[in-house]
Amino acid sequence: MTRSLVKCVGLLASLAWVALPLAAQNSPRVEILTSVRHAVTPPLRDFVPFLHAHPNPPVHIFPLRKPNGGKPGGGGGGGSSWTDPDLVAPTTTGYDGLGSVFQGIANGCSPDNGCVPPDTNLSVSPTQIVQIVNVEFAIWNKPAFGVNPAAPDLGPAPIHTIFTGLGAKDLCATTDGGDPIALWDKFDQRWIISQLAYNSSLSDNHWCLAISKGTDAAGGSYDVYDFSFGSNFPDYPKLGIWLDGTTSGATPGAYSGVYFSANTFANGNSFTGAQACAFPLSDVSSPPSAITMTCLQQPSTVYNMLPADTDGADPGPAGFGDLYLQFLANRGQGNTLDLYEFRPDFNAAANSSFSLLQPISVNTYHEACGGSSCIPQPGTREKLDSLGDRLMYRLAYRNSTAIPDTLFVNQSVRVSSSSSQTGIRWYEIQYATSSPSVTQGTYSPDASLYRWMGSMAADKYGNLGLGYSISSSSTHPSLAFTGRTPGDIPSNALEPEKTIFIGPGSQTGVNRWGDYSSTAVDPSDDCTFWYTNEYLGQDGSYTNWNTIISSFRFTGCPK
Repeated sequence: MTRSLVKCVGLLASLAWVALPLAAQNSPRVEILTSVRHAVTPPLRDFVPFLHAHPNPPVHIFPLRKPNGGKPGGGGGGGSSWTDPDLVAPTTTGYDGLGSVFQGIANGCSPDNGCVPPDTNLSVSPTQIVQIVNVEFAIWNKPAFGVNPAAPDLGPAPIHTIFTGLGAKDLCATTDGGDPIALWDKFDQRWIISQLAYNSSLSDNHWCLAISKGTDAAGGSYDVYDFSFGSNFPDYPKLGIWLDGTTSGATPGAYSGVYFSANTFANGNSFTGAQACAFPLSDVSSPPSAITMTCLQQPSTVYNMLPADTDGADPGPAGFGDLYLQFLANRGQGNTLDLYEFRPDFNAAANSSFSLLQPISVNTYHEACGGSSCIPQPGTREKLDSLGDRLMYRLAYRNSTAIPDTLFVNQSVRVSSSSSQTGIRWYEIQYATSSPSVTQGTYSPDASLYRWMGSMAADKYGNLGLGYSISSSSTHPSLAFTGRTPGDIPSNALEPEKTIFIGPGSQTGVNRWGDYSSTAVDPSDDCTFWYTNEYLGQDGSYTNWNTIISSFRFTGCPK
C-alpha cells in the first residue's frame, strides 16, 4: 500500500502493559494499555478492492483456551438421575416469520489455507449489515424484510486489509488472528471492528481495533489501532457498549465507554484470569492519536465473562459502569450467575474498580457435553464442540420503562442425565443492578435434536429472539430460531422452533464449531432481529464451511 493511501497520524514507541504502583495492585490488578500504533485509512471502498490481498491466518485451527484445561466436567450429579428443572413445552406462536435468508461469507480463510471455526458475527446499522468471520469481512446494503441481496456491497476481503495503513511490519496489518467482532455504536453512529493478531507461538499478541469516521462502513475512513498484549494471549475477546445514565447535555456519563473482556493466558498457555478493559465512549466519536484502555486483571477464579452491550436508545442507570456476567460451575454443574460491575476511572486509573455486584441464584444447570464435545452429526463419528463452558455472546442489555435494567443471555446445557442431548438455557434478568428478578427456561422441545451455539436479544417491546445451531445423528448441522412475546404463558416458555436453513453436510476431521454466532436488533425499527451462523457445504473437511444471514420478527412489529 502506498503512502498516498494512508495518513499516519501517530506512531508511538512500543508500549506493553504499564503496571501501577504496588499500592494499586490489589486483586484485581489495575493496568494501563495504550495503543502502540495508529493510522487513518482512506475510505475502504477506495483501496480494499484493489489490494488483492489474501487472508493470512497464522494457524489453521484457531486457538481456544479453556480455563479449566478443557477437561470434561461431567455434571451427572454423582450418578443420580436428573432432568433440567427449566424444561418447558413451547407456547403458541407469535411470529411474523422469517424475512431475508441469504448466503454470507463462505470459507473466509480461502480454500488454499482453510481455518476453523468461523466465529460468525454481525452487526446492523440503519442502512448496512457488516458480517465478520475468521478471517474476512463483508458489507451489505441492508435489504428490505424478506429480500435477499445477490452480493455484498463490499468484500469479502481479509480483515487485515482494514489495518494496512499501520505498516508492513505491523502484525495487525499483515496477520488475521481471528475472534473478530463487528459492532454498531448506535450512540455515536460509528462502526467498531476488531480481531486478534499474533505469531504462531503466541509469544507476540495484539488486539486490532478500527473505528469508522462516519456511518458508512464501506465508503468511510477508519481510525485503526494496534494494542500489544506482549506474551499475554487475550483469548476470546468480546465487546460491549455502555452509556452511563449520568449525562449533561451531549456529554456522556463518566462510565460511558467501550468495554472489553478476554481470558488471559500467560505465554499463550497458563491461565491467569479474565481481563476487563475499557476506553471512553468519547474516543469513538472523536478518535485520538492513541487510545488508552483502563484494564483490571482478574484472578483465575474469574473466567469466561461477557460485558453487557446496550440495545435501544436508553442508557443504563446513572452512575453505573458496565455489567459483566459469568456462570460458575463445579464439575460441570452450577446454580449461580456472578454479576460484576466495572467502574473505570479514565482520568485516574488507580481509582478504577471491578467488583462483584451480586451472585444471582438460578436453577441448576449442567454444562453441555461437560463443557466439551458431544454434538452428533450424520455419517461421521466426529462430535462437535458445544462450548458449554461459557455464556454465549452477546450479553444484551436494555433499560426502558417497558424493559427495566434487563440483561438477556444464554448458555448450552445438558437436558437430562439419561443422554448427552443439549438444549439452550436462557435468562432474562430484570432490575439487574438493584433487585434481580430472573425469568429462565431451557429450550429442548423434542428428544432428538441437539441445540447449541445460541445468541439472543430482545426488541423494544420485550419480544425475545434466539438463534442457534441444531444437529443430530440424522440431521446435518443447521440453523433455527425461536423466541417469546411478553404475553406468552407460561412466561418461561419459548415459541415453536422455526428452521432458518437446513445444512447439507457434516464436518469431519476436527470438532470445533462456532465459536459463537450472532443476533442483532435492527436500530431502524428496533424490532427486526438479524442472525448469522455457520453450516457445512458438504460432508467433509472444515474448509468448506459457509454462513447464512437471516432476519425475523414478531407479530405487531412495524413493517
